[in-house]
Amino acid sequence: MMGGRRDNEAGFTLVEMLIAMFIFALISAGTMTALSTSIAGKAQLQTRLEHLGEIETARALIAADMANITLRRSRDSFGSQDYYALTGGLDHVLRFTRTGRDNPGGLEPRGDLQRITYLFEDGQLIRRILAHENPVSDTPYFDRILLSDVRAVDVEFIANNTRSFQLLVKPEAQAGAPIIDVFALKITFENEENLTQYFEVKL
Repeated sequence: MMGGRRDNEAGFTLVEMLIAMFIFALISAGTMTALSTSIAGKAQLQTRLEHLGEIETARALIAADMANITLRRSRDSFGSQDYYALTGGLDHVLRFTRTGRDNPGGLEPRGDLQRITYLFEDGQLIRRILAHENPVSDTPYFDRILLSDVRAVDVEFIANNTRSFQLLVKPEAQAGAPIIDVFALKITFENEENLTQYFEVKL
């Protein structure tokens, strides 16, 4: 019969096309969601790894400082006799003199002592190195940001099972006397995470 339509020549109906497009849209949406979640997870992991790297670097530097801290007479920026070690100040977390300053090849006429100050400013824990162990008001210094997004920094000293939040080592103290055993640094980050690190101190 002329003009008849065979079944095998029939195309997709409109309903079938709409269903196919709907299924494709669902698959695309699911793929994009999975991709976005994967990217966000990778970014969070990278941020976390960087944060842990900062903590490890800070821990290594503080441990090295505590291992090389020394009792040495020094003067403040006004020329007055300063304490050997001082913490709990209004403008700093910790201040002390340490040995071990590098001087490759003896290129500069200076000793191996450094004056170190730890500061908490604008949500950052900063390690400041002064160019001279007896600094004056215009002594150059170098700052290194150790930790960011910090809400609070507390220090605690433990000596002979006694805890103290301030340490004043006066110039009259005998070098080598057992003054402190452990230094604890307690940090609260903006994300409510708390970190406490203990460092052995050999004064």
